[in-house]
Amino acid sequence: MKKEIRSYLVSTLSAKELPRLGDGDSLLDAGIIDSMLMLDLIAHLERTYAISIGEDDMVPENFDSIEAIARYVERKRSQP
Repeated sequence: MKKEIRSYLVSTLSAKELPRLGDGDSLLDAGIIDSMLMLDLIAHLERTYAISIGEDDMVPENFDSIEAIARYVERKRSQP
């Protein structure tokens, strides 16, 4: 899942620094994710993983790193 999320971000961005970031590095601190990309990423995650992401879940803790995004998606997928 982390590989797929990274691949999506790389294909969506022209961010040269993304390949150098580790899965746990902050995408927000690196300036990789802005509000527009966040909306695109959320739509992608909802389509790809058949989950629904509510406004209450749109917090930095869930989307600050590739690792955090993957953990969040796994939690959402495991909910009934």
